[in-house]
Amino acid sequence: MADVHSGTMFRSQPTDQRLGDYNNVTKVDSSTTVAFSGSNAGAGFIVENVTNVTIQTAGGGTLPGGTLLIDTLYPIGVKKVVIGATGVVYVLHR
Repeated sequence: MADVHSGTMFRSQPTDQRLGDYNNVTKVDSSTTVAFSGSNAGAGFIVENVTNVTIQTAGGGTLPGGTLLIDTLYPIGVKKVVIGATGVVYVLHR
């Protein structure tokens, strides 16, 4: 008779069940510069306040805050966020 407990049906649940496209967020406040790389790579971002914000994209290039809309998800890789006296950016991670 076959062993019914040897198949994949009885494997334990994985401990890390990340279900969304983005599973972590880093808030970048005013007067701050933050670089994102490796396991902390930025996979997207949302801007709360565009004033004095500059986004350096992972593939090269720069997006000034004036070209961005607030409360909009941008699924663009982020290398660095530079914020002057005002501005708030949320960088999303996978």
